[in-house]
Amino acid sequence: MGCSSSKSDPTIDDTKGPVSAKSNRMASNKEYPASEAFTIPLDTEQQPEMPLNETLRQPPKRIQQLMQEAAHSEPPTLEELEDKQQKAEQRRQELMQQKLEAIQKNVQILMRGHSDGDGHGEERNTK
Repeated sequence: MGCSSSKSDPTIDDTKGPVSAKSNRMASNKEYPASEAFTIPLDTEQQPEMPLNETLRQPPKRIQQLMQEAAHSEPPTLEELEDKQQKAEQRRQELMQQKLEAIQKNVQILMRGHSDGDGHGEERNTK
């Protein structure tokens, strides 16, 4: 039964007819597109350099405007820079204080919930 060869294995006579005709049709239908060739010039002196993308060479309009404004205005003085740094440091400190307050509130809420949960759990176990 399982050990002997049966009809499931194709013989040479079984595969000659339909498979060979099918393979001949497939071989005749395979057509490849014509090959293409192109050349890349190595001399850039003969042709003017053209950018691949014109937008890559120019910054956005907003940045162009800022650059123009910066070119027409005077550079900031040392006092102005120090004032800006002080204001920035004050903003940082305020944000840090707000974060610390939020963290402390969250910790208090978690501690209340944790202590409430322990008390109820002990009462349940003692009953």
